Amino acid sequence: MLLLLSLSLALSLILLLGAAAMERAAILGRINGANGLTILVALIVSAAASLVVALLAGWIGGWSALLSVLAGSALYHWAMTKLLLGGLQAIASRIAAGDRAKTPSR
Repeated sequence: MLLLLSLSLALSLILLLGAAAMERAAILGRINGANGLTILVALIVSAAASLVVALLAGWIGGWSALLSVLAGSALYHWAMTKLLLGGLQAIASRIAAGDRAKTPSR
């Protein structure tokens, strides 16, 4: 069971950090469009995959394993959302402040 949980956590981290890197590149490149969509889709895919992992954990270890994996997954995804979106917002704010400073005043 530890192998299953470790593998799913590693894949989730790769997915979420890859999406955050794509969002960061879009912000730094000043690309307008569906900003935030990549991280949103990555979070939804990761959360949906964690439900499958929780079901497998429940099948292997019973109800207590299912509930503990669900609780851990909810906490993990909440923390990753706060950390990733907070970092991306800080980058966006820094870029916007720099752009405002470069714009000539009237």
